[in-house]
Amino acid sequence: MNEKSLIFSLFSKFLEDEKDDISPEESGTDKKESETEDGGTSKDGAGGAQSRGRAEGAQSRGRTGDAQSRERTGDAQHYGKAEDAQFYGKAEDAQHRKEGRGLADDGHDHRVETVEDWNEAEQKRRIQLERELLGEAAVLDDSEGKDLLVLNEKDREEVSSDAEEPDMDAHAELMVSDDKMEVSMMLYGPQGSGEHISIEMVREALEKKGICFGIDEEKVAAMVREQQYLQMAIIAKGQPPLNGDDGHIKDYFPRKPQIKYASKGNGGIDFKSMNLIHNVKKGDVVCEISMPTEPEDGMDVFGQPVRGKNGTMPPIPQGKNIVYSPERDKLLTACEGNLTFRSGRFHVENVFSVSGNVDNSIGNIDFTGSVMVHGDVLEGYSVTAKGDITVMGIVEGAHLKAGGDILLHKGMRGMKSGVLEAEGDITAKFLEDCSIFVKNNIQAEYIINSEVSCGHNLTLIGKRGALIGGNCSVYNCMNVKAVGAPSHITTAITLGLTPQLLEEMEALGKELLMLSRKLTEINKDISYLSGKLKEGTITPSQRDRLAKLKLEAPINTLKEKKLKQQAAELSKKLREVGKSRLTAREVYPGTVINIGDCKMSITKKEDSCSFYYLDGEIRKGIR
Repeated sequence: MNEKSLIFSLFSKFLEDEKDDISPEESGTDKKESETEDGGTSKDGAGGAQSRGRAEGAQSRGRTGDAQSRERTGDAQHYGKAEDAQFYGKAEDAQHRKEGRGLADDGHDHRVETVEDWNEAEQKRRIQLERELLGEAAVLDDSEGKDLLVLNEKDREEVSSDAEEPDMDAHAELMVSDDKMEVSMMLYGPQGSGEHISIEMVREALEKKGICFGIDEEKVAAMVREQQYLQMAIIAKGQPPLNGDDGHIKDYFPRKPQIKYASKGNGGIDFKSMNLIHNVKKGDVVCEISMPTEPEDGMDVFGQPVRGKNGTMPPIPQGKNIVYSPERDKLLTACEGNLTFRSGRFHVENVFSVSGNVDNSIGNIDFTGSVMVHGDVLEGYSVTAKGDITVMGIVEGAHLKAGGDILLHKGMRGMKSGVLEAEGDITAKFLEDCSIFVKNNIQAEYIINSEVSCGHNLTLIGKRGALIGGNCSVYNCMNVKAVGAPSHITTAITLGLTPQLLEEMEALGKELLMLSRKLTEINKDISYLSGKLKEGTITPSQRDRLAKLKLEAPINTLKEKKLKQQAAELSKKLREVGKSRLTAREVYPGTVINIGDCKMSITKKEDSCSFYYLDGEIRKGIR
């Protein structure tokens, strides 16, 4: 081992000296060449090959296989300092550059055409020289042939005897990872009489590197104690940062429509009630937002802070009619309607739109806002809306109930089962075989065989403008083109009174009667218990009963007063039947007109006429 170390040391010095003396540029074509007596070339007239210790001449690369001709004289020229163009293959004459090759006198091509080729040849030469110094037989292959260089045993002994192995203490080599979060250490043993590794040596190496955090003292001590030379181990680790948690959204409503069939009273399933609408009120919580958290910084092995990453804020799904509450970190609805999710945001729609028909693909609709149906409403289905209902197609035997208006662009074929209910107005092209209950006005082109209750005015316009068959109650006025038909179909009309008004009066009368009886009983009990109190014979339970009755009496008296006010308003409406009027262009026989407590049957066709109540009877006037 000592011998090889010495050889490597000499070899490294030799190569450094040679590197300083030789470069590819020095062998370029700017140098002028002169011919030698042997036919070779030399730089600046530097003599022939014999003057440089070469027995073979310029064409032979200075290698003849004779070991004595390769004496280690230390002269760099002996190992390839000759820079003649033929020796390094750098023939620069114009003819050779055109031909691309040049031949030496021995018939071999020793020219290197580029700097890269020269470097490759130089590398091969150095490898060969290293093998010679180690006493190994080596062969250098190139395009021209093979030369065998051998360093004999005698020469090796001479080299090794001239030098001794130097003393060197053990040392620690430290390697820091690119992210500065880990330190690896390898211990190298001593040479000669050098000292073995110690804790102080390692600490000195760590201090020199500036490593001061996360050192595994036990690991370092074990490696030193066990003299773990030439073994790589991690001896320090930084503290990684803790990144902040990302924020997230907790939804209180599904983002995709989910079918939930309603159950019937008999335990069955109502497949027409799919509950696809998410009705919300103002102030309902849509979702809860969890904010991102702050990171915790770490530290690298040099004691420098390592910044953590902040948590990311989730996209806030705030859409139309959705408000953010920073105090609660929640999204709230700004109004009533249908809660939907589209384009990554929640929205509250005041209008629920159906692009096709209301059928088994949609089911029954129950919505807190308005409903727009672009198709038809099929038989057996229902549409309930707190707002308006608009249907672009036909309504068959369905049930429509609106807190606002109902607008049917075509009309309704009720099939004796269709029902329309509206707190506002009803407007349709036609209404057939259905029941209609409207608080305000009705406007249509014609109504056939239907039960109609209108809280204000009924107007039939258009080409036909006819009311044919059925029963029609209108509280105020009725303006039509025709009532009845030439076939004398029975058509009943009631003005100044509606079925709802009659029901309201009846219910109010019953409630007043019951409340009056209750007040009578309360006053009777109060009188009796008050007498017992004066006599001093009242029991504790009777005393509690008396106190309770004295509280109930004024409450029931107030209720009775309100009911009597409502009864008075209804009576006033009944007395206003004189304002009710039927105006028609044609009234056919079979028509029966009721106004107040009076009744008139039409026995012959009446044209351009009107009917009204005056002085306790129904009178006919001019339209």
